[in-house]
Amino acid sequence: MFDIYKTMWQKRKMINELAKQDIKMEYAGTLLGMMWGLINPLLRIGVYWFVFSVGARAGHPVNGAPYIGWLAIGLVAWFFINDAFKLAKNSFRSKRSIIKNTPFPIAILPAEKVLYAYYIHLILLVAILLVMAVAFKSASIYWLQIFYYDFAACMLLIALGSVTAPLVAVSKDFSHFIDTFLVFLFWMTPILWSVDNVQSRLQYIIKLNPIYYIIQGYRDSFFYGVGFWEHPVYTLYFWGFIFAALVLGNYLFKRMKPVFLDIL
Repeated sequence: MFDIYKTMWQKRKMINELAKQDIKMEYAGTLLGMMWGLINPLLRIGVYWFVFSVGARAGHPVNGAPYIGWLAIGLVAWFFINDAFKLAKNSFRSKRSIIKNTPFPIAILPAEKVLYAYYIHLILLVAILLVMAVAFKSASIYWLQIFYYDFAACMLLIALGSVTAPLVAVSKDFSHFIDTFLVFLFWMTPILWSVDNVQSRLQYIIKLNPIYYIIQGYRDSFFYGVGFWEHPVYTLYFWGFIFAALVLGNYLFKRMKPVFLDIL
């Protein structure tokens, strides 16, 4: 049932080395190197803050949390999820030269892309942690929950990548569809706005989105001191979703591998 994830675990050292190699290749020849992994998202956060807080005058505190901090934390989580998902879904197609010419364990590619994105994410996360500690002149034990939510996000992304990578390998149209859907998901997920702004019935629908679990978890950890164990039903739903996606990803990979190997 979980053959490809067994391969990922067995090849975890290879995954780590490939992720670090991709980082070196990405920033090779640049003056600032990995600092671009910090500069780019910070500029984007600044733009969103200016538009919504200054331009739209919507930057009021959210349940006691300052809007700029509340916004930044949500965007940090979203940037990781968005970037890692895009890389994972294209992982088979982007490595087609290796897949076709070498006996490469292609099942590990979605996990390798997620780990690569996570290493970049850590740069931004550490910077935000330092800024928050200085701004609030304190830190909370609940900040440690970020590692739980990061693990949860990585598992979600590996599962989604395992489902979508075979489909994208077969059809580029599916990749374009996902890119379009992610834009829709960005605006429909409470990243720039609070879920409390909508009716309670709609809140239940919005919370079916597993990405909301991660983003709200970040905010609960930084601002509200809420443990993930305080939402047992929602946590069970989230991990149930991941389990179903993992099963589906394993099934699609085994069924579609002969097809996409011929197409690639």
